[in-house]
Amino acid sequence: MGLDEEQEAEVRADILYFLYRNNYWQKRHTPKTNICNKLSQHPCKEINRGLKKLYKDGLIRYKKTNHGDDVFLNIHEKSKIEKEIQHKLDQLYNWK
Repeated sequence: MGLDEEQEAEVRADILYFLYRNNYWQKRHTPKTNICNKLSQHPCKEINRGLKKLYKDGLIRYKKTNHGDDVFLNIHEKSKIEKEIQHKLDQLYNWK
């Protein structure tokens, strides 16, 4: 029993927004478990599924570390990432 497309898009946007807001680009990265803990409103299983899809799309990359795989955003796809989370960025910058 998976999520429908709207919920998958929300999980995907939340992952990208979390990484974007915390500046996880290139040499700055975070463990997968940290993403699961910070996005506790979504099940970790769905977050891992979203990470796999984002990796296939080339928006994120993995770095091998001693404690497992870390995740960071692909700097070459910055415009695509910003376009995908534009509605969240608009809410952030236009708060009242």
